[in-house]
Amino acid sequence: MPEAGANDLPALGVRPVLVAALGTYRRRFGMIAGAALVVFGISASVDVLTDALADQAGDKPGLVAVVLMVAGLAIFGTEFFAGLMDRVVGEEERGHPRQPLSQILRTLPYGRLIAVDLLLVLGTVVFSFALLVPGIAFFTFYSLVGPAVVMEDRKVFSAFRRSARLVRGHFWLTFTLVTLPVVLEENVVHGIVEAFGSLGLLAVF
Repeated sequence: MPEAGANDLPALGVRPVLVAALGTYRRRFGMIAGAALVVFGISASVDVLTDALADQAGDKPGLVAVVLMVAGLAIFGTEFFAGLMDRVVGEEERGHPRQPLSQILRTLPYGRLIAVDLLLVLGTVVFSFALLVPGIAFFTFYSLVGPAVVMEDRKVFSAFRRSARLVRGHFWLTFTLVTLPVVLEENVVHGIVEAFGSLGLLAVF
Protein backbone atom coordinates (compact mmCIF):
# COMPACT_ATOMS: atom_id res chain seq x y z
CA MET A 1 0.00 0.00 0.00
CA PRO A 2 1.48 3.40 -0.94
CA GLU A 3 2.11 5.68 1.98
CA ALA A 4 -0.22 8.60 2.58
CA GLY A 5 0.99 12.08 1.78
CA ALA A 6 -0.52 15.32 2.99
CA ASN A 7 -2.96 15.45 0.07
CA ASP A 8 -4.21 11.93 0.81
CA LEU A 9 -5.06 12.62 4.45
CA PRO A 10 -8.62 13.34 5.57
CA ALA A 11 -9.55 16.92 6.40
CA LEU A 12 -8.51 17.61 9.97
CA GLY A 13 -9.34 20.37 12.41
CA VAL A 14 -8.02 21.42 15.79
CA ARG A 15 -11.13 20.34 17.71
CA PRO A 16 -11.32 16.71 16.48
CA VAL A 17 -7.61 16.21 17.20
CA LEU A 18 -7.96 17.65 20.71
CA VAL A 19 -11.05 15.53 21.39
CA ALA A 20 -9.21 12.38 20.30
CA ALA A 21 -6.16 13.34 22.37
CA LEU A 22 -8.24 13.98 25.50
CA GLY A 23 -10.01 10.66 24.99
CA THR A 24 -6.67 8.86 24.86
CA TYR A 25 -5.52 10.79 27.93
CA ARG A 26 -8.58 9.74 29.92
CA ARG A 27 -8.29 6.09 28.93
CA ARG A 28 -4.56 5.88 29.63
CA PHE A 29 -4.34 8.47 32.41
CA GLY A 30 -2.27 6.39 34.82
CA MET A 31 0.51 5.62 32.36
CA ILE A 32 0.62 9.07 30.75
CA ALA A 33 0.39 11.17 33.93
CA GLY A 34 2.76 8.91 35.85
CA ALA A 35 5.41 9.01 33.14
CA ALA A 36 4.98 12.78 32.68
CA LEU A 37 5.39 13.44 36.40
CA VAL A 38 8.64 11.50 36.56
CA VAL A 39 10.13 12.63 33.22
CA PHE A 40 9.30 16.34 33.41
CA GLY A 41 9.91 16.60 37.14
CA ILE A 42 13.37 15.13 36.68
CA SER A 43 13.93 17.23 33.54
CA ALA A 44 13.18 20.49 35.38
CA SER A 45 15.42 19.44 38.27
CA VAL A 46 18.18 18.53 35.83
CA ASP A 47 17.94 22.04 34.35
CA VAL A 48 18.76 23.49 37.77
CA LEU A 49 21.57 21.01 38.35
CA THR A 50 23.04 21.60 34.88
CA ASP A 51 23.03 25.38 35.40
CA ALA A 52 24.73 25.00 38.76
CA LEU A 53 27.41 22.69 37.34
CA ALA A 54 27.90 24.86 34.25
CA ASP A 55 28.64 27.87 36.46
CA GLN A 56 31.48 25.92 38.07
CA ALA A 57 32.75 24.22 34.93
CA GLY A 58 35.08 27.10 34.06
CA ASP A 59 37.02 26.61 37.28
CA LYS A 60 36.82 22.81 37.19
CA PRO A 61 37.17 21.45 33.62
CA GLY A 62 36.30 17.94 34.81
CA LEU A 63 32.76 19.13 35.47
CA VAL A 64 32.17 19.63 31.74
CA ALA A 65 31.85 15.86 31.31
CA VAL A 66 29.43 15.72 34.23
CA VAL A 67 27.30 18.52 32.73
CA LEU A 68 27.15 16.69 29.38
CA MET A 69 26.22 13.42 31.09
CA VAL A 70 23.44 15.06 33.14
CA ALA A 71 22.08 16.82 30.04
CA GLY A 72 22.20 13.50 28.18
CA LEU A 73 20.09 11.85 30.88
CA ALA A 74 17.49 14.61 30.50
CA ILE A 75 17.38 14.09 26.72
CA PHE A 76 16.98 10.33 27.24
CA GLY A 77 13.98 10.90 29.53
CA THR A 78 12.33 13.33 27.14
CA GLU A 79 12.79 10.99 24.19
CA PHE A 80 11.37 8.11 26.22
CA PHE A 81 8.24 10.13 26.99
CA ALA A 82 7.83 11.21 23.35
CA GLY A 83 8.25 7.62 22.19
CA LEU A 84 5.85 6.39 24.86
CA MET A 85 3.19 8.84 23.65
CA ASP A 86 3.67 7.67 20.06
CA ARG A 87 3.22 4.04 21.13
CA VAL A 88 0.10 4.90 23.16
CA VAL A 89 -1.43 6.80 20.23
CA GLY A 90 -0.60 3.90 17.92
CA GLU A 91 -2.42 1.53 20.28
CA GLU A 92 -5.45 3.78 20.70
CA GLU A 93 -5.86 5.21 17.21
CA ARG A 94 -4.29 2.62 14.89
CA GLY A 95 -5.10 -0.64 16.64
CA HIS A 96 -1.53 -1.57 17.51
CA PRO A 97 -1.29 -4.25 20.23
CA ARG A 98 -0.95 -2.92 23.77
CA GLN A 99 2.46 -3.31 25.36
CA PRO A 100 3.43 -3.08 29.03
CA LEU A 101 5.53 -0.09 30.04
CA SER A 102 8.58 -2.29 30.62
CA GLN A 103 8.46 -3.59 27.04
CA ILE A 104 8.06 -0.08 25.61
CA LEU A 105 11.06 1.03 27.66
CA ARG A 106 13.15 -1.80 26.24
CA THR A 107 12.12 -1.53 22.60
CA LEU A 108 12.00 2.20 21.78
CA PRO A 109 14.57 3.25 19.14
CA TYR A 110 16.38 5.68 21.44
CA GLY A 111 19.36 6.20 19.16
CA ARG A 112 17.25 7.34 16.22
CA LEU A 113 14.96 9.40 18.47
CA ILE A 114 17.89 11.27 19.98
CA ALA A 115 19.46 11.73 16.53
CA VAL A 116 16.34 13.26 14.96
CA ASP A 117 15.76 15.42 18.04
CA LEU A 118 19.30 16.82 17.95
CA LEU A 119 19.08 17.47 14.20
CA LEU A 120 15.69 19.15 14.66
CA VAL A 121 17.05 21.41 17.41
CA LEU A 122 20.21 22.20 15.44
CA GLY A 123 18.29 23.06 12.28
CA THR A 124 15.83 25.22 14.21
CA VAL A 125 18.67 27.14 15.87
CA VAL A 126 20.56 27.63 12.58
CA PHE A 127 17.47 28.93 10.75
CA SER A 128 16.54 31.11 13.74
CA PHE A 129 19.88 32.92 13.49
CA ALA A 130 18.64 34.59 10.31
CA LEU A 131 15.09 35.34 11.46
CA LEU A 132 12.68 33.81 13.94
CA VAL A 133 10.14 32.91 11.25
CA PRO A 134 12.42 30.51 9.28
CA GLY A 135 13.31 28.74 12.52
CA ILE A 136 9.66 28.30 13.45
CA ALA A 137 8.83 27.09 9.92
CA PHE A 138 11.69 24.56 10.00
CA PHE A 139 10.59 23.21 13.38
CA THR A 140 6.95 22.93 12.27
CA PHE A 141 7.73 21.08 9.02
CA TYR A 142 9.95 18.56 10.77
CA SER A 143 8.20 18.31 14.14
CA LEU A 144 6.72 14.89 13.28
CA VAL A 145 10.07 13.13 12.90
CA GLY A 146 9.66 11.36 16.25
CA PRO A 147 6.32 9.72 15.39
CA ALA A 148 7.71 8.78 11.97
CA VAL A 149 10.57 6.95 13.71
CA VAL A 150 8.43 5.22 16.34
CA MET A 151 5.18 4.50 14.52
CA GLU A 152 6.60 3.77 11.07
CA ASP A 153 10.07 2.51 12.09
CA ARG A 154 11.81 4.95 9.77
CA LYS A 155 15.47 5.83 9.61
CA VAL A 156 16.63 9.33 10.51
CA PHE A 157 16.56 11.12 7.14
CA SER A 158 13.54 9.16 5.94
CA ALA A 159 11.70 10.41 9.03
CA PHE A 160 12.52 14.02 8.11
CA ARG A 161 11.19 13.54 4.58
CA ARG A 162 8.06 11.84 5.92
CA SER A 163 7.40 14.67 8.39
CA ALA A 164 7.68 17.30 5.66
CA ARG A 165 5.25 15.37 3.44
CA LEU A 166 2.70 15.06 6.25
CA VAL A 167 2.93 18.70 7.33
CA ARG A 168 2.73 20.07 3.79
CA GLY A 169 -0.87 21.15 3.37
CA HIS A 170 -1.45 21.01 7.14
CA PHE A 171 1.11 23.61 8.23
CA TRP A 172 -1.16 25.77 10.38
CA LEU A 173 -2.78 22.76 12.03
CA THR A 174 0.66 21.43 12.95
CA PHE A 175 1.81 24.87 14.07
CA THR A 176 -1.22 25.22 16.35
CA LEU A 177 -1.11 21.71 17.85
CA VAL A 178 2.65 21.08 17.98
CA THR A 179 4.81 24.20 17.68
CA LEU A 180 2.81 26.53 19.93
CA PRO A 181 2.44 23.99 22.77
CA VAL A 182 6.18 23.22 22.64
CA VAL A 183 7.03 26.94 22.87
CA LEU A 184 4.60 27.41 25.76
CA GLU A 185 5.90 24.33 27.58
CA GLU A 186 9.50 25.53 27.28
CA ASN A 187 8.56 28.92 28.72
CA VAL A 188 6.53 27.40 31.56
CA VAL A 189 9.37 25.06 32.57
CA HIS A 190 11.88 27.90 32.36
CA GLY A 191 9.62 30.05 34.53
CA ILE A 192 9.30 27.28 37.11
CA VAL A 193 13.07 26.80 37.21
CA GLU A 194 13.62 30.54 37.61
CA ALA A 195 10.97 30.84 40.33
CA PHE A 196 11.92 27.82 42.41
CA GLY A 197 15.54 27.16 41.49
CA SER A 198 16.86 28.86 44.59
CA LEU A 199 14.75 26.53 46.78
CA GLY A 200 16.53 23.41 45.54
CA LEU A 201 15.89 20.44 43.26
CA LEU A 202 13.00 19.01 45.29
CA ALA A 203 11.00 22.24 45.04
CA VAL A 204 11.56 22.41 41.27
CA PHE A 205 10.50 18.77 40.87
